[in-house]
Amino acid sequence: MSDRLHKVGIVGCGWFAPFHLAALDGLRNRATIVWAADPDRKRATEVAIQAKAKALTDYRQGLHEVEAVLILVPHYLHHPITMDCLSAGKHVLLEKPLALNLAESDDMIEAAEKEKRILMVAYPHRYRQSMQRFKKAVVGGEYGRLIMLDALMDEKNQEYISGWIAHKEQVGGGVFFSASPHMLDVMLWVAGPARCASMVGTRGLCKMEGEDTACSIIKFESGAIGVTRHTWSSPKSTIWYSMHAICERAHITLTTTPKGDLITEGHRCLWETKVVVDGEETGKAVLHESDEGLDLRPEVSHFLDCIETGQTPQTDGRSARNIIALVTQAYGEADERGANMEPIPVTS
Repeated sequence: MSDRLHKVGIVGCGWFAPFHLAALDGLRNRATIVWAADPDRKRATEVAIQAKAKALTDYRQGLHEVEAVLILVPHYLHHPITMDCLSAGKHVLLEKPLALNLAESDDMIEAAEKEKRILMVAYPHRYRQSMQRFKKAVVGGEYGRLIMLDALMDEKNQEYISGWIAHKEQVGGGVFFSASPHMLDVMLWVAGPARCASMVGTRGLCKMEGEDTACSIIKFESGAIGVTRHTWSSPKSTIWYSMHAICERAHITLTTTPKGDLITEGHRCLWETKVVVDGEETGKAVLHESDEGLDLRPEVSHFLDCIETGQTPQTDGRSARNIIALVTQAYGEADERGANMEPIPVTS
């Protein structure tokens, strides 16, 4: 590990920026924020004050001052901003998804390889201790072969879906493109490469062009299957994130639940996380229990490790491209079958 401080810039000062500020605050011995940029000067100034950095309305003005950039912007801006940063020789940690399509993804991967810079996509769940414990239990052999993974994200977001995220072309589709890849990334990490995927989706309560609720079925090359269920239209979010592994000898379950309101409390929200194993032979036991929630320190720390060592990030551009390819294939099939986005009439 290097003794020098990495100089970092933040592009995008929306709701999620404080999560990254908190992560970097916990890594003060490794990185320092030089500036925060957003076209909205007020938002840039608010984040810059928290970071004890300077505010910019144009990130390009500050690229010469930093070594790495955290890009936290709407999906449709991922490609142009990442290309600017890579072309300027900066390492990039980019919020998911990689891009809107495979062509943009390939541009970004090629640019990172040409410039010999790190391009890491922020899929934080696999870096969490609880998820690592979950994977160890699933693939360690103690509970036998994996048969099925089943994941659920249950979110009450209908009051907050607006602006760019409501537009299909700017978000890339709907919830299945924008947020379900959190589950898909973990599944591919645990179960291995996927052979194919299918999805169905609908609009529930969110005023948006794409689907706000989606389910998918994945067939893995290992023979296991995966199921994702995701809604932004929950009447009440109970367990925010859960993943169940059905193995030959036990059922392994991970749950991550906010104790407060994630939307209004943000990075200050408290959490409860558990990994439990239950089987006829094994009995029931808690494998992990903590207050771990959306702490991004492990993810950002891995990014800094990659800068220092040159190692390929776990969630690099190519692994993130695999998710874009899988989701795009599932969307195409759903469009052919009429399986996506049938609106539900609003009742009085």
